[in-house]
Amino acid sequence: MKKINTLRRIADGKLGLMAKTGFHCPANGFWRPADRSKDPVFVFEGSIMPATGRGSTVWYLEDAVVGPPTHALPVR
Repeated sequence: MKKINTLRRIADGKLGLMAKTGFHCPANGFWRPADRSKDPVFVFEGSIMPATGRGSTVWYLEDAVVGPPTHALPVR
């Protein structure tokens, strides 16, 4: 299993992160297909990038998720 990177990431259009369908997602965030055929989808880092209705595609990071969780985690 891929280790999830916990370093902070910056949401910047110049960042230019991309991933192809079937490969591991390099960063948590909202990803949009290259052809803009569907709305951005949230993909967790380390997950497999999905296919669109048209099949395989290249995904571009639209908005990265940074910082600690906004909600408190439940106590065990």
